[in-house]
Amino acid sequence: MKICVTGDSILMSPLPAAYTGMKDVKGFIGQADVRINNLEMVLSDYDRFAATFCGGLWLTAPAARLDDVLQYGFNCFGFANNHTMDYSYGGLESTLAALKERNAPVCGAGMSLAEATAPATVKTENGTVAVLCITSTCDDAARAGDAGHAIPARPGVNMLRHSETFAVNAAHMKALEEIAAATHINGRINNSKRGGYTVSKPGVFNLGTLEFVQDETEGKRSTPHALDMARMKNAIQTAKKTNDYVVVCFHSHEIKGDEDEEPDYFIEEFAHACIDWGADAVVGSGTHQIKAIELYHGRPIFYSIANFIFQSEKPAELPCDYHDRYGIDRSKTAAEALFIRSAGGTRGLETEFKNYKGLVPMIEFEGKVLKRIRIKPVELGFYQENKDLKGLPHNASETVAKDILATLQHLSAPYGTEFLFHDGLIEVVLAP
Repeated sequence: MKICVTGDSILMSPLPAAYTGMKDVKGFIGQADVRINNLEMVLSDYDRFAATFCGGLWLTAPAARLDDVLQYGFNCFGFANNHTMDYSYGGLESTLAALKERNAPVCGAGMSLAEATAPATVKTENGTVAVLCITSTCDDAARAGDAGHAIPARPGVNMLRHSETFAVNAAHMKALEEIAAATHINGRINNSKRGGYTVSKPGVFNLGTLEFVQDETEGKRSTPHALDMARMKNAIQTAKKTNDYVVVCFHSHEIKGDEDEEPDYFIEEFAHACIDWGADAVVGSGTHQIKAIELYHGRPIFYSIANFIFQSEKPAELPCDYHDRYGIDRSKTAAEALFIRSAGGTRGLETEFKNYKGLVPMIEFEGKVLKRIRIKPVELGFYQENKDLKGLPHNASETVAKDILATLQHLSAPYGTEFLFHDGLIEVVLAP
């Protein structure tokens, strides 16, 4: 069984005639039985109202862009990310409808929490693979919900919630208490606690919505939500009973400290748990950068394979909320507003080459044995003279491929993961 997973796809404009990078990338993906992509855009004809929140900016494009993405040969899509609900319930419905019309299996979002949690199943001559998708990054209003006694289910995404606490020493805790007393920042939450509407946590001090505990070892701590963990445990174990392999894809922008390349503590806990529950591979994306690879109990965890198609600066239309957010005149077009926000294209994600590098892993099993992991390094046209090619995947040059290898070696060293490089591909060294 060969399973290929690609990163986030944000395709806002048609594939140009000058794009020649598809052949090699598609050829590699096509070697797999199961070919998974994370769709990070809403499909609509610009006829769905925008949510009050978005995943950074509001991303939508016509369903024809899905047809372009399908040219790479994908037979499964994840749709749990911070942009899933950019255009509210109407955008969710139009996206799911477009995927259904094309017989493209999808997971991670749905018309109920049960549907959003349920795996997409891909049957091949080499076995059946269940794919589950979840996001830890999205507005809570995007979260799917279960039906109650008389209340119907809520559409949305399969969300992995988490909690954060910050440990500070006694002197810092005293300073926080003084700040709270001087500013009355805790007025509402204290009243809510007295009324029993907000649960008081022993040993936890609130500064507004932030939670602090006293500890001489200072730092951040994060923990996944128990209900979401229980739901995913059940989903993985249930899928394992009727499928040969289970793959979990997650989308996360949370980080441990100051560096985007570090997965948060709760993500590591979640990824390990997925393997313990029976997943055969866990693959992440989210912050747009490559992150570490870990082999845990003989199964791979990719903390981020980064972007596959990245055109976040090219939406044809934006709601007026975007203009209002940045103080831009509403008469400006989407392109003009984006140009102003980016200070003429000099700041933002689109100005850094590291956001235009990605991994395309091929995970190979023989029965239950993990036999090989090959990774195709790709670059997304950051330095292309033709700006229509920016954001589209190409074979990485040898120089860029070795740079990606060096990045993986550095980030994965704490996990003890080693790599080989030959014929333009990166291979993960497996235990004998």
